Amino acid sequence: MMLEGKKPFAAFTDSYPKNHDAYVIPELEFAPYVENGTFIKREHIFKYTEYGTLIVMYALPAEEWRVNAYILLWETADKTGWNESLERMQGRLLGYEEWQNDFHIENRFKKNLPYFDDIK
Repeated sequence: MMLEGKKPFAAFTDSYPKNHDAYVIPELEFAPYVENGTFIKREHIFKYTEYGTLIVMYALPAEEWRVNAYILLWETADKTGWNESLERMQGRLLGYEEWQNDFHIENRFKKNLPYFDDIK
């Protein structure tokens, strides 16, 4: 969707330091597009103790502002806790339309259903 210009931004998270062998962040798939300038890539680590969260973000060049906004979103969540407003903001930064955010909030967030990654 990013290659088609339909999605302006993507973000992936993993543990830091990595404590598993799973291939969580699709860096190999994005690498050719970062190298040729189609996407920009930025990494950010939120370190809480000796452990933290690695976020790898990709944006279309004209949408690079979303990277700093996404980091700010996470910094805010660290201080206030995650809530519906931050969930909605995350959706908008990722490029989802308002009706898609509404659907997600009603059908996953408010019902406190697990994300795919949360299912064991």
